[in-house]
Amino acid sequence: MTLRKNLAILSMTALLCSAAQAAPPDAFNQFTSQLSNDSSILSGWISNQLKYVIPFNSTSGNVIPTQLKVLGFEFGVAGVVSATELDNGALHSLNTQLINTQSIDSFSRLPFPMVLGQAKIGLPFGLDAGVRFGGIPKTNINNGNTKSSIQNTVIGIDLRKKIIEEGISKPFGLTMGFNYTHANGSVDITNTFNSRNTTITSGGTTYTASLNNGTAADHADWSTDSYGIQAILDKKILIFTPYIGASANYNSGNISNSITASGTAAFTDGSSQNVSASGSSASAANSWDLRALFGFDFTILPFTRLGLQGEYAGDKNIAGSLGLRVQFGGV
Repeated sequence: MTLRKNLAILSMTALLCSAAQAAPPDAFNQFTSQLSNDSSILSGWISNQLKYVIPFNSTSGNVIPTQLKVLGFEFGVAGVVSATELDNGALHSLNTQLINTQSIDSFSRLPFPMVLGQAKIGLPFGLDAGVRFGGIPKTNINNGNTKSSIQNTVIGIDLRKKIIEEGISKPFGLTMGFNYTHANGSVDITNTFNSRNTTITSGGTTYTASLNNGTAADHADWSTDSYGIQAILDKKILIFTPYIGASANYNSGNISNSITASGTAAFTDGSSQNVSASGSSASAANSWDLRALFGFDFTILPFTRLGLQGEYAGDKNIAGSLGLRVQFGGV
């Protein structure tokens, strides 16, 4: 009987010692608060990058040099890819406590594709008008630990006027265009990340802790509007029409982002607990895009034209497109 009593006392003492050493709930609350703050910091970086990506992409691929006659009609489709330089230096130097942003592998330039359909009709007074519709249908991509889903819708209207008709005394044609573009979409990305060690002080005791099996679920959505003007110089040479130009777009709207980070908070005393925390941010769309435009148009079959276009907006943004159009009544 005495042996059983002694064993019971020893067992109770071990349990009490273990409970005394275990990190208290307040320590896990502090840990969760740090994780939430990190999520907000990282979310802010993402929305700050997307404020350049989305407006530039939505207004790319919108150059057609040839003008339509009255009641002339044209329709076509183009594949467009924009690429925006990401500030990875800022990413890797974010002041996060738990999320090790230096271990995050990001694109140097974020490629953003789009399929763009368009239709135009010729109007009196040297005008033509058109509509654009495209984007990315909902697409799921799984690559190892990274799972993502993206969708984007782009709609636009255009009004153009031929200012200078090409002729013997006028070697180049000049077209001025005005346009409006709306984009809305979302992206979801789930990925794993590495954790830094952090210190938590609670009840006069300092603990060292880290996050095991860290997972970040990111959601971004946007709604942007762009108002643009462009000027195009073109020269028709038999079936070949090269062109150069410039455009300016004023952008408005917002990009919202949220991150939910989760995993197991592990303390050096052996205590552990599953935790989850969220952080969010929002950025206004980059106000202005100024870009140079250049490309070629080829007549490959009767009424059928192939267009190759490039766009350059400094080192930050570039884009390219390849399109096929069927045209009736164009000059």
